[in-house]
This record gives sequence, C-alpha cells and structure tokens, in this order.
Amino acid sequence: MSSAFGQYFKSIWSNARSIFIGLGVTIRYFFRPHTVITLQYPREMDKLPERHRGIHFLETEKCIMCYICAKACPVDCIYIEGTRDGDIEGAYQGNKAVMTMFVIDYSLCIMCNLCCEPCPKDCIHMGQEFHFTGTERNEMYKNLLEDRRYTKDDDAWVKSKRPDIVRLAEEKKQKKLAVMEAKKKAAAEAKAKTQSAEASASEAKADPEPKPKESEAKEDKPAPPTPGGEGDKA
Repeated sequence: MSSAFGQYFKSIWSNARSIFIGLGVTIRYFFRPHTVITLQYPREMDKLPERHRGIHFLETEKCIMCYICAKACPVDCIYIEGTRDGDIEGAYQGNKAVMTMFVIDYSLCIMCNLCCEPCPKDCIHMGQEFHFTGTERNEMYKNLLEDRRYTKDDDAWVKSKRPDIVRLAEEKKQKKLAVMEAKKKAAAEAKAKTQSAEASASEAKADPEPKPKESEAKEDKPAPPTPGGEGDKA
C-alpha cells in the first residue's frame, strides 16, 4: 500500500518538475529576447545553403529546347512546347528556339535535381524559394517562362499556338523535300551530261579521220613533161 502511494506522489512530482523546467526556459527567453533562436516565419526567414533544392527557375534566353531535362525527370513532371522551325507571335525566345510552354508540376516533383545536372546550357536551376503551395492540384503548376503560377489563361494561349507549331514543322518538311528533289534533279542532269560526253568520246575514237583517196593524191602530183615539147626542139 505504501509503495503504491509512493509511486503516485513520485509521478506527480516528475510531471510537475517537467512543467516547471519548460516554464523556466520560457521565462528565461521572455526576459532575454535577444537570445531567442526561433525565427518568426514568415516575417523572418533563415539563410538557406547555396545548394538548397528549392523551386526551379529558368534562364529562357539560354534554353535550346533539347528536352533533356524532361527526359531525365523520373516522374515526368516537366512539360515543354515550342519549335525550332521558325517564329511564333508572342512566344518566348530561347537560343535558336521559341517556346510557348515550360511548366513543372510540383504535385509530382520530388526535388531530385536530375533535370538540372544534364542540361547542356546550364539554364535550369533549383533556387532558394520553397513556399509554393495551393489548395487545389491545378494550382501546383509553375510557369517557368514567366516565373509564376501557371493559369487557365496560359493554358488557353498554349493551345491556341499549337496549330502554328504544326504548320511550321510541315513547312520545314516541305522545304527539306524540295531541296532533296532539286539535288536529285541536278545529280540526274549532271549524270546525263557525263554519259553524253562519254558517248561522244567513244564514237570519235571508233571512227578515226579518213585517209585521202589515191585518185585525189594523184591529182595533187605535177604532171610529167610530154615528149616533143618545146624542150626537145633543136
């Protein structure tokens, strides 16, 4: 019985002691606020390390639209649209490319940095920003071309530019085919000229220049003096 009472009061003392210790820490920082290490987020923010894997940002003017970042992504959360076949009104200018869409879905992104490491132009980076939240899944898309959230208006504009991308690709294809046809035609004409010249040369070799006839040669010789001429008179 006595042991049970002892255990009961011991438990009360242990709990009270832990409460007083916690209150002591609170009171100590209350009177010495300059020693507080807790940051008053979001008014205050701690300094992040340089290699912090935060929200991505893009140097658009350096991008060549090679799709290497999208291919390297293990969760397929990077979406890129654009063309290298010509200009599109309102599109974003890259390095010999124009882009209409460069979006990352942060409801899927695992912040692995695998999209940044293989980039040949070093134009996609993971920055210091980390507070990218939303109440709906479609709010988790970021438009890297404008460094802001991807909206319904952006999506409608991207869809309106897709026919232009298809048209430019078809025009480039037709130009390429026309160039190939012109090269084939030029090669065929050159081959025909070569064959014609070879045929003329072989004909000339087979029929040499004819020799003059004997009658023609005799006619060209001077006639001998006839007997009884002026030279034979006494």
